[in-house]
Amino acid sequence: MPTPPPTPPTQLIKTLYTQETTLNTTWTKTLHEARKAHHETNTPFYKHRSQQATGYTNDTCTHTPLIEDFWLLALRKEPSTRKAVTKPDIGPLKALTDIRIEWGQGFDYVLEFQFAANEYFTNRVMRKAFIFEAGDAYPYPVPVETRGENIYWRKNHILQAECHARIGARSFFAWLSRSVAFGDGLSSEEEGFVEERLGGDFDLGEAIRDRVHPNAMSYHLGGLGEEEEEEEEDDDSDYDMEW
Repeated sequence: MPTPPPTPPTQLIKTLYTQETTLNTTWTKTLHEARKAHHETNTPFYKHRSQQATGYTNDTCTHTPLIEDFWLLALRKEPSTRKAVTKPDIGPLKALTDIRIEWGQGFDYVLEFQFAANEYFTNRVMRKAFIFEAGDAYPYPVPVETRGENIYWRKNHILQAECHARIGARSFFAWLSRSVAFGDGLSSEEEGFVEERLGGDFDLGEAIRDRVHPNAMSYHLGGLGEEEEEEEEDDDSDYDMEW
């Protein structure tokens, strides 16, 4: 039997690349499904944790909070989210009583922020949805859209609403209410802007989903985020919205 001709190097490279991509795609999906299963199994604990720490059970304040400004401080101690909390965000975020996660199809998810009655806006719940490209043609999750909700600011805080709009991406509530999506007819410059804004929105969402939410107690008692915060202190000189 004649010896088969050797496989051309180019074809071998393509074959190895395809095999590697398949393995990594499987790993990415496995991790995602494991994260979803872990969260769903422990949802009762997360609800109990928030109720005990903030003092709120749904809309009712049942006891003195164990940790004052529980979620605000967790967001401020996490290096990936701390600069999104600007000075005008502090007051409204003191009313944040819970952060919840809803898992959708594929890699889609929603962050739900629950608020106690407050002087800033009438919303009691704000949701931010994160949508990925669907289909097996994409080996990795591709962000394509975020969907925010309108914030109904009270009349005496219209100026604050304008401040959130002015500081744009650096305001937590501007991020929370913003919707961004790729669309047809965009120029290359517009596509670049949308891609950058979309990437920033997804990065902040994933930081809240994967770091702030599962580790909320650790920011207060476990020292999580302290070293990173100290290292960043010198980088805040140009951050005129610090508190």
